[in-house]
Amino acid sequence: MNPKNTIVLIFSFLFSISSPALSQEAPNENIIKYIEQYAALAVKEMERTGIPASIKIAQGIHETNAGKSDLVLQSNNHFGIKCKSSWTGEKVYHNDDAEGECFRKYEDATASYLDHSNYLKSQPRYSFLFEYDADDYAAWAWGLKKAGYATNPIYAQTLIKYVEAYQLNELNKFAENEEEEKLENFIEKIRNRPLQPIANNGKFIEPDDKATSGIKPAKEKAGKRIKVKKTHVVKRGDSLYSLSKKYGTTVEALKKINHLKKEALQVGQKIKIPKK
Repeated sequence: MNPKNTIVLIFSFLFSISSPALSQEAPNENIIKYIEQYAALAVKEMERTGIPASIKIAQGIHETNAGKSDLVLQSNNHFGIKCKSSWTGEKVYHNDDAEGECFRKYEDATASYLDHSNYLKSQPRYSFLFEYDADDYAAWAWGLKKAGYATNPIYAQTLIKYVEAYQLNELNKFAENEEEEKLENFIEKIRNRPLQPIANNGKFIEPDDKATSGIKPAKEKAGKRIKVKKTHVVKRGDSLYSLSKKYGTTVEALKKINHLKKEALQVGQKIKIPKK
């Protein structure tokens, strides 16, 4: 048997016994509730730091058992971040890779979500992730595993399963100033239909390099992720064209970084400006 096929079979078996929620045809209500409760926060953090909302929610679902784990109930720690030497906040002790390990404790979920973003942004070992396109969830999932975020051997595959089954990449398109209605429609859609089939197109096989499943990092392909320079609050008379001239960019770059399909702007709308 081809070694890669063997790996796929092993991972499929391990995943089927470790993540029963995804083997069901109907969506898991606890997962739906978790998405409903925290998706808007994940979108805001994506706006602030560039971490895909899809990956953030997938990590949250997995790390907290959809909000039901002992760790999250005791500490509001949604991402399993351990204390580390730099942590000066409150702590709890929880059995993980070893007995009684030290985990960060937060006042609320918002603090956990912000600290997770800041943690990934501040650690050099995760810096390569931000070269991937936000929608390349396989690259982000494998990248987190390669960078040592988790010891679970099927961590990447687990995140990929959640993103695909619950179509979490749709969250990446929600702009912060218009997320509420879109989010309500998204939750209704995923709650009232069977889980999406998992497209096993190579994303579950560990890649040989930093790219995943033959997908190149964003810096090596067209449509790379654009880094944010600043945020502009739209004033009367502003247009994408006038902003492109003012900040030395292009209309297409502004549309891409702000997930805009149309060029019409509204007064008070926040527009991200890309770095040159």
